[in-house]
Amino acid sequence: MSDLYDLFKPKEAPAAPQAFDKAAWAEKKKAEKARCYAMIDASLERIGQDPALFEGYLKVQSNFDLYSPRNALLIQAQRPLATKLADSNTWKEQGILVKKFEYKNPVMILEPGNQYERPDGSIGQSYNVKKLYDISQTMARIPPQETAKMDDRLLISALITGAPVPVKPIDPQNGMDSAAFSPEEKCILVQRGLTPDEMFRGLARELAKVEILVRQRRVQDLDFTAGAAAYMLCHQTDIEPDRRFMEQLPKAFTGLEAHDVGEALCAMRDTVSDLSSRIAMNIRRQTKQKTAPSKKPEAR
Repeated sequence: MSDLYDLFKPKEAPAAPQAFDKAAWAEKKKAEKARCYAMIDASLERIGQDPALFEGYLKVQSNFDLYSPRNALLIQAQRPLATKLADSNTWKEQGILVKKFEYKNPVMILEPGNQYERPDGSIGQSYNVKKLYDISQTMARIPPQETAKMDDRLLISALITGAPVPVKPIDPQNGMDSAAFSPEEKCILVQRGLTPDEMFRGLARELAKVEILVRQRRVQDLDFTAGAAAYMLCHQTDIEPDRRFMEQLPKAFTGLEAHDVGEALCAMRDTVSDLSSRIAMNIRRQTKQKTAPSKKPEAR
C-alpha cells in the first residue's frame, strides 16, 4: 500500500517555458517555403516527360479542383492518394483530431500572403506555407466510397446546356471520332449509335476545345490540352477517361520552360473548371425543377 502522506510533499515547480525564438521560427518557415518551391520545380521539370507522373497529376487536380496547379503538384508530391484535406484547426472544429504521429507529416501547400513593392515599383505577391492533413491522417472514420453513377441523360444534358455551340447528331462516318467540333458549321457533330460513356467522352473533349477557343487561352497544343481537361472531367464524374491524348507526351511539352509548363497546367485546370461549373449549375437547376412542388389549379 502506498504511503498516503506522499500526497502532502511539495510539488516541484514546472519548468519555465522557453522564450519564443523569432529568428529560429522565421528560418524554419523559410526552409519550409524553399522545400515547397523545390518540389514544384522538380515536378514541372519532369511532368511533361513522365506519362505516369502526368496522369497522376490529372487525378489529383481533378480531386482538388479549387487548388492551383502548383498546389496540386505539391499534393501529388507529398500525398498523391489524398481525398480530403484541411488544417488541424478545421478538423478540430469538426470534432476530428489529427493522429499524434501524423503532425510531423503535413501536406504543405502555398497560400497568398501580403503583397509587396519591388525595387522597380511593380507589385509582387508573397506566399506562406499552410500545413494540411488528409482525412486518412485523422481519427475520423472514412466512409465507403459511393459508387452510384449519375443518370446518363441528366449528366450529358448538364454538359451541353448553355454550351457556347450546339450539338448536332449525324450518321456514323468512316474516320471520324465519336464527336468533332466543326468550325464551319459552328457546332459539335456527334455520331449516332454511341454508348453514353462514349458520347460523354467525345463531347467533353470537343467542348473543352471550344472553351479554349472562345476564351482565347494560349495553348501550345489544343488537342492535348482539351484531352487533359476531358480526362479530369471524366475522372470527376466516374467515367473511364480517354487516354489517347497521352500519346502526345513528351511532344506536347517540348521546348517549354518550367514557367510555361505551369501556364499549360493552368489552361487545363481553368478549362475543366468551366465545364464542371456548368455541369454543377445545370444539375442543381434541373434537380430543383424536378423537386419543386407543382402549383394546383385555382378553384373556380
